[in-house]
Amino acid sequence: SHSYVGPDYSVQKNTGKISLEQIDTLSVKSFPLCMRQLHKALRDNHHLRHGGRMQYGLFLKGIGLTLEQALEFWKKEFIRGKVDADKFDKGYAYSIRHSYGKEGKRTDYTPYSCMKIIMSNPPSQGDYHGCPFRHSDPELLKQKLQSYKIAPSGITQILELVKGMHYQLACQKYFELTHDVDDIGFSLNHPNQYFTESQRLLSGGRELKKEISNSGNSQQKSNSQESMNLNSAPTSSNTTADAELEGLEAYFTED
Repeated sequence: SHSYVGPDYSVQKNTGKISLEQIDTLSVKSFPLCMRQLHKALRDNHHLRHGGRMQYGLFLKGIGLTLEQALEFWKKEFIRGKVDADKFDKGYAYSIRHSYGKEGKRTDYTPYSCMKIIMSNPPSQGDYHGCPFRHSDPELLKQKLQSYKIAPSGITQILELVKGMHYQLACQKYFELTHDVDDIGFSLNHPNQYFTESQRLLSGGRELKKEISNSGNSQQKSNSQESMNLNSAPTSSNTTADAELEGLEAYFTED
């Protein structure tokens, strides 16, 4: 019941249409909180540990970054920190090419779904990956939302959903508050879906109605039930994807 069956976002029609100069702006306007958090940490620290590089790197791939853009993006940021160009080329570039299916088994790795982010590889000290609604301390989450100018009433709503373990619904509420809509009209289950829907809305490609359709209601109920039961399942049931990712993780072990 926890397997993700939606689009895998491995192939995007907009590949190469996003410039590296746009990413800072996009991270504020159209990234879900988990990816916005990773982007800010990368800009602040000029480094992400392997869990963060995997989660964020595959997301960026999914929104349209080419392999060449990804290599440039990560290299520019890492050499601003403690990693010189030679070390990056020898240690990190291979793992990026690997995630694009250009090394090793040539597996074209897909961006993580919400369920995978919530259910597997929880962050530890010094990590910035994971789901902020699931893995952040509520007080720290509250402070983060305040810094992003979320209204107090909205923060209260989000924290109530988090308290009830409705993590994806909390993310949907975050979408509604940051896009100034009453109801997003779809069931949110993938960070790349969040980005796509945000861009579509901001470009005037879809209208969000205040009234929820019957199908929308049933989706939300289903999503709510799914979120309620997240803690009851110890691991993601998407075992095939997990097995594939083991190969990729081997190349991301260097912090």
